[in-house]
Amino acid sequence: MKRKLQITGKGMLAVAPDIIILSFIASSQEWEYEKTVSALNEKVEELRVILEQEGIERANLKTKDFSIRKETVWDKKAEKYEFNGFKASHNLELELPLEKALINSLLSQIANRLDNLDFSISFGVKDASAHQQQLILQAIAKAKENASLIAEATGVTLMEIIDIDYSYRELTIRSQRYDYPVYEADMLMTTADAAPDFEPDDIDVAETVTITWRIE
Repeated sequence: MKRKLQITGKGMLAVAPDIIILSFIASSQEWEYEKTVSALNEKVEELRVILEQEGIERANLKTKDFSIRKETVWDKKAEKYEFNGFKASHNLELELPLEKALINSLLSQIANRLDNLDFSISFGVKDASAHQQQLILQAIAKAKENASLIAEATGVTLMEIIDIDYSYRELTIRSQRYDYPVYEADMLMTTADAAPDFEPDDIDVAETVTITWRIE
């Protein structure tokens, strides 16, 4: 039986974000299907117009999810669900550089001109490839360091590497999402309230590599 030593190394970094991700949920509810879709499209188009007025390309606003469904309400007398119109929702996402003036101006315009369009924000890194390479190198170095330590402590000799296990994936660096309700009880908040004063923390990321050596 071949003797072997398997060690998993972990690389860890705290990365400073360079982008902000704004997530919007536009919704509408009408009795007729066509009116529901039309009302939703008008709201999304108004959002795109606001972006253009702030110097942001409308194509930067990306659709993440779209749905439309029939709504029902329980009729106690008839003891069944009755049709109550259609509800449509459109989830959108916008990536912007970390420029407070631009972001606060944009959110203030949205708060003043769009009804019931709350948003959430998260932070991220535009290009994570260099950080991923650094994490892999760190993980490999840590695995080798720990293997040497264990081998010396147990009196075995590390021979050739017989297996390396690393499941490649494109690294995406994102923080948790923070919700910012712009509307409270259908009353528009003030411009100052709608503009969060953010100072994003570094984002912790990690990668692991498992290396197996033959030992004697």
